[in-house]
Amino acid sequence: MEDLSQERERRASAVTVSQYVAPAAAVPPNRFDRRTPLQQVWFREPDAWEQFTCEWVRMRAPEEGYLGTEIIGGSSDRGADVVAFFTERRLNGEWHCFQCKLYHEELEPAHALPEMLKPFVAAVETTRTLPTRYTFVAPRIHPRLKDLVLTPDELKSRFLKYLQGRSQTVTKLPAQLLADVVELAEATDFSMFWTANLDEMLEVYSKSPLFAARFNYPPSGEPAKLPVPPEPAADEARFLAQLVDVYRERYGQRIVTVDDAFAHAKSGDHLRRQREAFYAAEELRLYARDSVPGDAYAELQDDVLVNLVEVADDDHASGWHRLRAVVTQAGNLQVAGSAIASYFQQAQRKGMCHQFANDDKLTWCDGSEQ
Repeated sequence: MEDLSQERERRASAVTVSQYVAPAAAVPPNRFDRRTPLQQVWFREPDAWEQFTCEWVRMRAPEEGYLGTEIIGGSSDRGADVVAFFTERRLNGEWHCFQCKLYHEELEPAHALPEMLKPFVAAVETTRTLPTRYTFVAPRIHPRLKDLVLTPDELKSRFLKYLQGRSQTVTKLPAQLLADVVELAEATDFSMFWTANLDEMLEVYSKSPLFAARFNYPPSGEPAKLPVPPEPAADEARFLAQLVDVYRERYGQRIVTVDDAFAHAKSGDHLRRQREAFYAAEELRLYARDSVPGDAYAELQDDVLVNLVEVADDDHASGWHRLRAVVTQAGNLQVAGSAIASYFQQAQRKGMCHQFANDDKLTWCDGSEQ
């Protein structure tokens, strides 16, 4: 016959804890949704609500001091959909529990009390400790449940009365297990129980790049201005070399270096404008990297390059004419489907052309000019 410790280990091993991996965007980020986040939540599956909650908990990890955050899967989660732990002891040490409830109606005490029983049963039957905080996470919390949670003594009294009742959840517990649960509950500080609704979660979530993708909203903020350095940087070398080729072909063999191009009466101002455009595009690239999940800028580049390559491959009288034709085409493209389309103005469009040249995806002077 198994002893108590073996039984606890057997029961604990029945719960599978898998490392959380952030899912892909629930909706494409290039079609903005006019529904509010609350309206969008109604059409999500419970698993998606758990993933959303886990992301929210992970965003709070630096503030709370969590060592790790995970989703517990399966019907044997024992009331812990998402867990956050403080030490390598994990659920055998100090940890926080998040119970996710995706109900169309408000979460009420009648919904909460059976869930509150689960961590007590787990603490009696397994090696798990009680969480030091247990948070009900639901789109909407009923005022009665909020009031109970805000008065831990009243919540405790209500829970102990629930354990004395005849609900199916309580009556199916073996007598000794129920007695142990009651004893543990009587010794527990019920200030461990909290609630969190969608509005509270969005306060944290809205500051994350994931907000735009999860709720199909345009990214927030503005691209930060990048000053154009007085001296060209190393990562400008290739597109500047291509421009020097254009200027030498157009203005004569005396233009050999970037300094020569700057000094020339006609190419100097043009070169300065191209560098300003290049850095405007870099501003947008960095903004997309920091404000939009995925790689919105690379996706935009792919869509733009498909069009520009066709123009660049045409016959042109000179590298100058090829450059002008490509930049003109970039300025005329329709890119409304991109999450960063509103920031893709003429300067950024021109600058992206030079980013392509910098990566040798476009070439201005290819020897075929007529």
